[in-house]
Amino acid sequence: MRRESERLRRRARSLEDALDDLMAAQRTEGNAAMGTGTATGTVAAISTSLGAMRTTADDLDEAGAALQRYATDLAEGHELGRRAQRRVAAAGLLLEGTRVVEPWGPAGADEAEHRRAQVPEVQSRVDLATAQVGRARGRLEREAARLTEALSAHSRDARSAPRAPRPLCGGSPAN
Repeated sequence: MRRESERLRRRARSLEDALDDLMAAQRTEGNAAMGTGTATGTVAAISTSLGAMRTTADDLDEAGAALQRYATDLAEGHELGRRAQRRVAAAGLLLEGTRVVEPWGPAGADEAEHRRAQVPEVQSRVDLATAQVGRARGRLEREAARLTEALSAHSRDARSAPRAPRPLCGGSPAN
């Protein structure tokens, strides 16, 4: 998404250069070659397209950044999860989903008490990892919803925007 954003920005710069050339030609030649309405409509349509391209590029960049943040947050959450799993195993406990439990079977009183005493601390580690991943997912979902709406609005605006008149071939009405 970030590469596409940059590609769109490059195309917007090319369009901006073309718009500058068109406006310079309009100033030097007047509107005689193109007709006043055609030139004004073309400049307005290009300007509108240019603004939409820039805004879309910004939104694509934000979407790419959100995905990068999510990937980083997810990696951190998984690392916390791996550490929590090691603690569960080291404490002689089991993990059922996200719940730390004591294993079934016979155990000495000291061993059982030691395991039971470790459950709250080990569970808090598992909860921390689970919460990290949940928060990251929530942030990504909110950002995706916001950007989906923004990109949909750009699309609606683009479809309803006035179109530039098509230039005549050869530059004169006779062609």
